[in-house]
Amino acid sequence: MAGEVRNITMSAEELKMFAKFKELQELQSKEQTANEQQKKNHNFIQIYTNNMPELRWLMAKQPFASSLLFFILEHMDTKNALACSYSIFEDYFDKSRMTIYRAIKILEENGFVDVLKMGTSNVYVVNEEIAWKSYNTNKQYSKYDGNILVSKKENKDYEYRSQFERFKALRERENLK
Repeated sequence: MAGEVRNITMSAEELKMFAKFKELQELQSKEQTANEQQKKNHNFIQIYTNNMPELRWLMAKQPFASSLLFFILEHMDTKNALACSYSIFEDYFDKSRMTIYRAIKILEENGFVDVLKMGTSNVYVVNEEIAWKSYNTNKQYSKYDGNILVSKKENKDYEYRSQFERFKALRERENLK
């Protein structure tokens, strides 16, 4: 019955077996946690050795495109994608729009990234055969979720806006209670 307390008696041998069972369960749990931690690649990017010649080529022949790729790698999400405008790259690298465009074209034409359009911004999806930023077992589920970077130059007044103030104004204007 629910709430009923029963007294259970165990022999010394049964008590030892129970303690050993409990100890094994705890050990198994710790091993499972350790295995899960090993699968994680927190703050880590895997770069595959099979494609090192291409990366070396990029670094030697196209150093700015290489820098741009590593910027994307640094900021991409765990699905290998980054959404941002050219202004992000212009501000960070202090390069012209045309220089950025040429570097992205090199990355795209040579299979380092795919570029998807998102309004006036782009989504850069890194080839998962070059680098990967999540559990290796999740690679098959690669898709775009996207971290989004915004430029201060394109959103100058954003830091001065207050969502709370606009919300408050709506409440007053519409007499919401």
